[in-house]
Amino acid sequence: MVNIQEIESEEIKKRIADFDNKGGVLRMSVFKIGKNYVGELPADEYAAHLIVARQTVEKFNYEANLHWNKVAARNSRNNYPFLKTDFDLLDNSGVKINLEHFLGPYFDLEVMRGKLRNDTLNAYFPFDSEETLANKVDINSRREIYRKKYPENKGSFIYAFMEPPYSIRLGKDIKQRGEYLLDFMNFFFDDLNTIEVYAWNTECSEIFDAGKEWWGSYFWTVYNPVKNRYIGILASETD
Repeated sequence: MVNIQEIESEEIKKRIADFDNKGGVLRMSVFKIGKNYVGELPADEYAAHLIVARQTVEKFNYEANLHWNKVAARNSRNNYPFLKTDFDLLDNSGVKINLEHFLGPYFDLEVMRGKLRNDTLNAYFPFDSEETLANKVDINSRREIYRKKYPENKGSFIYAFMEPPYSIRLGKDIKQRGEYLLDFMNFFFDDLNTIEVYAWNTECSEIFDAGKEWWGSYFWTVYNPVKNRYIGILASETD
């Protein structure tokens, strides 16, 4: 058995709590894998990511079940969901994806949805530009290119981060929102060009069911070699 421990530093907890309070719906945990009692590490890259994927989904299953138990007790309910992991669906499902695939159609990290003016609302712009029609990005073309290149779409991290069902409260200024995203990613991922990303089956737990209505369900593990940390990320939401 490999030694995996969740890293719960004050800064990590602060960053995740701030993101949650702003309306973010990505659920993230940070882990470190060390040698077990006989000095063994995971057999290979895939095995390490699988351990993190298992730990991530089990953690959030537990938290969801704890919530439903509390709700049931308060409302004198006998029936409530019980989430568990189908390891047969999870264990062989990991697929390594490249950075562009992981980030999604907004892969250059610089495109933000406009909110400042009525004539630019829901259009997209480079985050360090003015929100004017002259600077509008043809996001539909970018989405189409992405869909053709990655038809299975196991990525779209930027979309999941920035566009939850009920919006994220980062202010109306696109530069401010873009800088928040970049700062968040720099803290957790450091050098994007060095990270390893695996996408996992979102059929392995009912925790992913809500997003299948329309918004989406996502499950990734990311290895940050700069800090020698793994980040488990999942999301599944509806309106």
